[in-house]
Amino acid sequence: MDKELEEQVERPFEHEREDFDYDAFFNEEYDEEYEKQKERRKNRKKLSTKLIGSLLVLVLLVNGLAIWPKIINLPAVEFLAVSAKLSQQDHIKEWKKSVVTIEWDRVKGTGFNIEQDGLIVTNAHVVDNAPSVNVHFKAGNSYTGRVVARYPELDLALIDIEATELPVLPLSFTSDWGEGERVIFIGNPLSFTQIANEGEIIGETLLSGWAEPVMMIEAPIYKGNSGSPVINDKGEVIGVIFATLQNPSIETKEIVGVATPAKHLEKIINQVGE
Repeated sequence: MDKELEEQVERPFEHEREDFDYDAFFNEEYDEEYEKQKERRKNRKKLSTKLIGSLLVLVLLVNGLAIWPKIINLPAVEFLAVSAKLSQQDHIKEWKKSVVTIEWDRVKGTGFNIEQDGLIVTNAHVVDNAPSVNVHFKAGNSYTGRVVARYPELDLALIDIEATELPVLPLSFTSDWGEGERVIFIGNPLSFTQIANEGEIIGETLLSGWAEPVMMIEAPIYKGNSGSPVINDKGEVIGVIFATLQNPSIETKEIVGVATPAKHLEKIINQVGE
């Protein structure tokens, strides 16, 4: 083998050399363009991820905003402030002990106890056709109550529970309440419980299909207040809230509360006791 051929055989291929510059071997312009494209793809992926995340947050926010006005709004904030103030009064603290939360099959309403061994007054539409309901007192004691009377024509119902020495609210069976009288009512409006508020009796009205007139109250009354006791300044229950309606005595769209006068409970209680 001549010397020139021997040198060629012993010389390593370019890419086998230890000092081989791979970057110089490949097309530098192609490498730079490829890296740029890869970086752009990475940035686009990050941007897409951020956009998707932002859209999800926006959807959750919109849904949240759609729900919360049903629970928290300016009037609701006001009645919570009023309740907090009223609830500092000793007599209202005592009244609250007799007011209960009634629950069954995702239905929630208000009621109040009128006998030490357990007789709860509420609305007929709160218990509907349920044979029994759950009754919760402020003190934390809970009972299974049996619906013993329903009077849909007055939207009243009675629930019997097995208990002793329970706090009670006295009833007034008279009709000596009148327009302009200030009252307190306690109930479980919206998602809250044991909310005390105040209102003013503005008269009475006869509803379509009813034989007896009902009490109209100017007050912040909401869903969940059904069954709330209307209490006068003597601490007596003079009515039971059951609905709200547009004030029929004026042309505006003012919403007022309506309550069944407590005088109708006398006959109902006597019939149950027989």
